[in-house]
Amino acid sequence: MFKVWAFVRRNTARLSHEAYRTGHVGHHASTLRRMKGLRGYCVDVRGDTLHERLGPLHREISFGEPADFAKHWDGLSTLYFDSAETAARAASPEATRATVEGLSVDPDWPWDDVHHLFDSAQDGAGVSPHWQVEEHALLPVARPERRLTKLLQFFRRHPAQPEAAFRNAVLERYARLTAKLPALLGYAVNFKGRDTTPARLGFPTNTALDASASAPTAAFWALWDGVGELHLESLEAFMNARVDLALHPELCVLERHLFESLWYAEVDENIIVMLNRDPAPDFYFR
Repeated sequence: MFKVWAFVRRNTARLSHEAYRTGHVGHHASTLRRMKGLRGYCVDVRGDTLHERLGPLHREISFGEPADFAKHWDGLSTLYFDSAETAARAASPEATRATVEGLSVDPDWPWDDVHHLFDSAQDGAGVSPHWQVEEHALLPVARPERRLTKLLQFFRRHPAQPEAAFRNAVLERYARLTAKLPALLGYAVNFKGRDTTPARLGFPTNTALDASASAPTAAFWALWDGVGELHLESLEAFMNARVDLALHPELCVLERHLFESLWYAEVDENIIVMLNRDPAPDFYFR
């Protein structure tokens, strides 16, 4: 599937982090969930207390985190499509609104909240619009009907590791070992897409969602080479599993060997459109 990420920063002049959460999940997501050909959509809202909650374990499993990394972003949007071609047509309006004439294109499908919700990428203050990532799903997410703990594990390649060998070692050695953690309910590893141009989703021009407004994002994306997504029973379960002597020493050795830097962020995951990896049905489906 064609997976697209957008790390976004709130409009700091107008919104607190919690106000951004409400505006993104409560309103903006309801606009994007109507995108044509959308196969899955979630919004992750960054948390702020992970370092303190991890305690001493944080110093063992995290190193080299960029200074003030949390200030670069407030949320992460994940969008799935069948292909880059499908994604490029995603913002094309569809007739989904019932009117006296039957189904019609909604004239009120709005994009006017983006400059109020996000810092504008066009003035140099914003973070990424939409960029493709290469996903490797090692454990499909098994979702109980309750809130899960989700960690994003950012990593940057050690300069001594050639890129191709690095990717292979991450997937074949490190990720396979990580997947054995008993606390995991789902696990995927994402690398930055080899196409370093923004993913074009057909948004109206001159908005914070327009891919042409992405120039300031290069410095942010240069901070890391990939991100693991870990879905967990709880943070405590992850901590207990991570320090288990059956896995912890080998994981630590691999981490220092493969990564120049490695750090974590906890996020609140909001499922807007449940991911469907099966072929799309022949009817409108979300």
